[in-house]
Amino acid sequence: MAIAAAQEIACRRGTVLDNPALQRSHHNFVLFTTGCTLFVRVKRIRTHISNPQEIERMFIEEIQQLRMVPDTPVVSREIRVVSPWKTWQYFQVSDDRIVEVRCDGEPVLQEERLIGEKTGNGNYRNPSMQEEEFFW
Repeated sequence: MAIAAAQEIACRRGTVLDNPALQRSHHNFVLFTTGCTLFVRVKRIRTHISNPQEIERMFIEEIQQLRMVPDTPVVSREIRVVSPWKTWQYFQVSDDRIVEVRCDGEPVLQEERLIGEKTGNGNYRNPSMQEEEFFW
């Protein structure tokens, strides 16, 4: 079910190769986009992932398996996770790091990550707000 939902989302970016034999390999499907081939692994999670290090701890084996796919300028490896609330998160796996990306493959900006994080005084800071709006 999660794999089918991930494939449906992936179809918006490019062509999905869905072969039952792939589901027994290190990735669940292959996504072909302009200039890049993505090898994708889909997993279910119980909570929202707050940083890429959590993914690395939770899915050590899966990430090691994805890293077996050669890293080239035209190949990308992703792990996509879905929570019980059907919230998706996407993580690009390189040889030396894991980066959270949006569904279009672009990295999540630091400003986007700050939304919902607490400031030193216990308030929540929205990075789109001006400082004078924040400290009323």
